[in-house]
Amino acid sequence: MAETLRQLRPELLTLGAALLVILVDLIQPRGQSRRWLGWFSGLLAAALLAVLVSDWRLVSPPQELWGGVMRVDHLGVIFKAIFLLGVGVCAIGSAEFAATRFRNVGEYYALLFFSALGMMLMASAGDLLTLYLGLEIATLSLYVLVAFAKDRPRSAEAGLKYVVLGATSSAVYIYGASLIYGSAGTTLFSGLMEAARGPAQAGLMVGAMMVLAALSFKVAAVPFHMWAPDVYQGAPSTVTAFLSTASKAAGFAALLRVFHGPIGRAAPEWLVVVAVLAALSMIVGNLLAIPQRDIKRMLAYSGIAQAGYALVGLASPTPLGTLATTFFLFQYLFTNLGAFLIVSLLGRGHEDEIVDYNGLSRRNPVLAFALLLLLLSLGGIPPLSGFWGKLFVFWAAADSGQYGLVFIGVLASVVSLYYYLMVARAMYIEPVEDRPAVRVAPAAALAVLICVVIVIGLVYPAPLLKVAESAATVLFY
Repeated sequence: MAETLRQLRPELLTLGAALLVILVDLIQPRGQSRRWLGWFSGLLAAALLAVLVSDWRLVSPPQELWGGVMRVDHLGVIFKAIFLLGVGVCAIGSAEFAATRFRNVGEYYALLFFSALGMMLMASAGDLLTLYLGLEIATLSLYVLVAFAKDRPRSAEAGLKYVVLGATSSAVYIYGASLIYGSAGTTLFSGLMEAARGPAQAGLMVGAMMVLAALSFKVAAVPFHMWAPDVYQGAPSTVTAFLSTASKAAGFAALLRVFHGPIGRAAPEWLVVVAVLAALSMIVGNLLAIPQRDIKRMLAYSGIAQAGYALVGLASPTPLGTLATTFFLFQYLFTNLGAFLIVSLLGRGHEDEIVDYNGLSRRNPVLAFALLLLLLSLGGIPPLSGFWGKLFVFWAAADSGQYGLVFIGVLASVVSLYYYLMVARAMYIEPVEDRPAVRVAPAAALAVLICVVIVIGLVYPAPLLKVAESAATVLFY
């Protein structure tokens, strides 16, 4: 029992952090500022991350809990670190935003931790039902967060759309899981390889495709992307920052568990479907981002395209493909999180139009330069982290013979520079038009600085690649 509790320490402590934030908020006298809750939540996330790092050596070799329904290994540790980093940076960056925009500030930070808890279960799942449990815990928290700005009708609308479409995707997932169980007689990932080679392979593959469709909704891959632009636009900007990064990473953690595990090796036919999803996401996401004039919708379509790049790594069922996808998601966390945090600083409750960024380089040159670096990283300009992320997923695809995906990915990256540079043009070339200087709260400045430093620091990716390499092999046992 004690050993099991030790292996579940990250999840239990994350649950405790969520409850602690609620308790601390309750004992805070009414009428006092809640800005410090963002710092407090960020420090809690940092403490949890330190605990997670200390467990790195304790999960080698990989261990199974309760007959294999959960796996404790390096891959899970890396993704849990991504989720906690997302919570920590988002919490600090939200300190001023949440205190001035939300009435229930404590619940906001607690929901971030509850969502991270669900994502952790997804990253460690060894069973389809455990994966579903984590998916629902994470998604239910995100439903509330998307609609958290009660005074904004657009936020409520976004929450309703997300609930309806999210419930549909959950139904598709659970029906696919039931088909897999009916065909294979098990929901354990470790038992699916033998079943995939047996006479019930057709039923299992239909179920697997339904699971793939449901998880593709989670990462906003085409054609399951229809919710993303409206939800990203309507949700509070700090919520969109978390939803577009940590949530996407959780979806890919689940995809890696299912399709780089036994199913992928036993039935490689699914590669064709993933390759088509990747190509469609890169093409549709980039092309539809071009005409957008709202920056949150533009970044939403950009996120769809970025999901396509990550799917390129998923279409390569090798340790190199797992490594490339993991590295891509890590660097994407800070790149997109930083961009949306800057959007939250410039938004004033109205439409976040690109024209609102006109002359930003004169109103706040440091903030404009930070956003420029983040956009260039999203576009894959060397030597920023986004370049290395795309390079490694394309390398993995080429190594697996997916040369068509590499060609489409490179062309799509060139196209994406057009709409990223539209924002740069607004910041550096367009006139100011009597707009006031932009002042940034210290907490938000620190969060953006963390994102920019990591995006620049991953110019030297070797240390992170070494860590990701040790995690990439655990799926190929």
